[in-house]
Amino acid sequence: MEKVVSLNINSKCLKDLNCVDELDGYWAITVGVFDGVHLGHKYLIEKLVQNAKRRDLKSCVLSFYPHPSRILSPSQQPCELTDPLERAEKILKLGVDKVVYINFDKEFSKVRAEDFLREIIYKRLKCKYLLVGYDWRFGYKKEGEVELAKEFGEKLGFEVETAEPFYKNGHLISSTYIRRLLHSGRLEEAFEYLGERYFIRRKVVKGSGRGSMLGYPTANLGGTENLCLKEGVYAVKVEDQYLGVANYGYRPTFGGRAKVLEVHLLNFKGNLRGKKIKVEFLSFIREERKFSSKEELVKQIERDILTVKDSFRKGSPHF
Repeated sequence: MEKVVSLNINSKCLKDLNCVDELDGYWAITVGVFDGVHLGHKYLIEKLVQNAKRRDLKSCVLSFYPHPSRILSPSQQPCELTDPLERAEKILKLGVDKVVYINFDKEFSKVRAEDFLREIIYKRLKCKYLLVGYDWRFGYKKEGEVELAKEFGEKLGFEVETAEPFYKNGHLISSTYIRRLLHSGRLEEAFEYLGERYFIRRKVVKGSGRGSMLGYPTANLGGTENLCLKEGVYAVKVEDQYLGVANYGYRPTFGGRAKVLEVHLLNFKGNLRGKKIKVEFLSFIREERKFSSKEELVKQIERDILTVKDSFRKGSPHF
């Protein structure tokens, strides 16, 4: 059985995921967006796995994509820490048996709280134990809350438990807070609350070829227009083995209009086109800026590469 699937809601499933109508067996479930899978999420998910084992149940994380804000209030939608597969990769590492996604669209946003509990949590996902955050809200216009879930659980035959909030260094850890840190270039602080370095895994797509013309070929990563990163240059590690220099932004020297992530790998020869690669962000080097000439840009790229190499040689804690 596939460990990452999409639940069939009105014949709408997430692209590239196996589409299922329901789960087999009995499950312990937690529900949320879980963007970034930070330490607070990990605390909740690890508790789910432990409690599932005690009850002889399989564990399942139910998530949504796209982010509900993108549908309910597009002007306020947050940037994206993880895409569905990156999110699932992090969740499965915590010992979860299955990750289930629901395609969050306008139609699904109108599902009433009671119907969500009865039709999806209980009937489709075969829930026997539901673990949620202390402030969980769900259903149409967030009408549902924990007490309603407990009431329905008693009627239908599944247990509902809440997890306490998770704090570190006096901060209530949230995806919103981590987005703010990354937007400010404060990678080291973001790492602390994520519990690991921030990374993405995306497909290398065809670019403009300007990097090759400048003497520094780059891998252009698709689906990076809405990352939670400050525009600028980063030291990165690619596929856990190659150091690299990445630029995230609009490429103002060439009049770019859309954000893109471009990565130059050091000491690498080969073609990555069409492959999914892991890019791990080590440190923020400088802000993106417009250069007056290609020659000036090349000199700056050379300085950026030296900065990465020097940090590696000196044994920087970020490397």
